[in-house]
Amino acid sequence: MFQMSTETEQNMIFCSAMDIQAILKPVHSAQTESKMKSQAKQNRRTTNTRNTILDAAVSLYQSQGIDSTSISAVIEKSEVGRTTFYRHFSDRDDVLNQALIRDFETLMADFKSATRQYATLEEQIEEDMIWFLDQFAHRSALSLLFSNVQWQRYQQAAQTLTSFRQASIACASPTFQRAAEEGRLREGITLEKYIDWASFVVVSMQVVKLPASENRLRSREMLRNFLVPSLIMVD
Repeated sequence: MFQMSTETEQNMIFCSAMDIQAILKPVHSAQTESKMKSQAKQNRRTTNTRNTILDAAVSLYQSQGIDSTSISAVIEKSEVGRTTFYRHFSDRDDVLNQALIRDFETLMADFKSATRQYATLEEQIEEDMIWFLDQFAHRSALSLLFSNVQWQRYQQAAQTLTSFRQASIACASPTFQRAAEEGRLREGITLEKYIDWASFVVVSMQVVKLPASENRLRSREMLRNFLVPSLIMVD
């Protein structure tokens, strides 16, 4: 009787194992792909639900005021269940803070795509600031900050303030770097101080409700005569 050698048996076993792996590999790949698609679909559903609640809340905050808007009203307008609401948010203030963070995040992304290089550094600073100021009027949640909401309320909201800081850094860093490269920064002006001072001016112009904040030409004049000379050396 013919007997296979040990080496032949090992080769056959190895080949069989390889055949099994070849068969199972597409199955495992298909299962992995299916799980990834399912997870992506779940993530989209979660994001959509979250945004629906945020949009409903901001709309009510704008029409009724934040203090007059109840969680029940937000739930009713967003057409989600109470359990679903609390799966995404802890309370009314959390909804507002998360809406602000969402606006700050999209603001940073939009700034990067909309950034333009201007002929002079002075003009660059002015246009950066005008763009940033416009965002508080054009973005639904940010517009609440200086309308019927007291800014002091957010001094205890670490996430919102962190997002405001991150947005300020994203918008100010390119121009600060340009000023440094041109050697025109005033003595002692670091990135931190640059951002602090520019942010202070933005908040002040919004809180005080100066007429200049409603007029782009006047706003530019204020920025040119007040903010720019405090940050860079001008002719």
